[in-house]
Amino acid sequence: MDFTFEQIKSRKPVWIAFSDLFLDTDVTLIYDEIAQICSESEYSIAELKEILTEEVAPVVSGNLLSIAGEWAGFNEEWLVKQITKPKTIFKSKAFYFFKPRNFGLNGYIRGHWKVLEPKILACRGDT
Repeated sequence: MDFTFEQIKSRKPVWIAFSDLFLDTDVTLIYDEIAQICSESEYSIAELKEILTEEVAPVVSGNLLSIAGEWAGFNEEWLVKQITKPKTIFKSKAFYFFKPRNFGLNGYIRGHWKVLEPKILACRGDT
């Protein structure tokens, strides 16, 4: 997807919040913060889930496989650049192999989403 300046500006806080799920630390401690940021966004629950699984996870999920992964937070400029760069390179067989689902990370993402979705809805008052 080619993102406009406005889409990047709107999505950036959500990208940053979701990227924290892939840090080498106990991310359950920041669920409330992630939920709050997502709840303040313009995106529906379905759109948020897609942003997590299709935009953020493919870029940062490799951190979970690293022996000494990032734990303090991803560089925001790097994150935005990686998410927004043209996806033609992602059509290769190598990228397909390294997609999160192929490392069993869908369960990891799904587990976090099961907790975050009701928290986001609660922050929005949609419980």
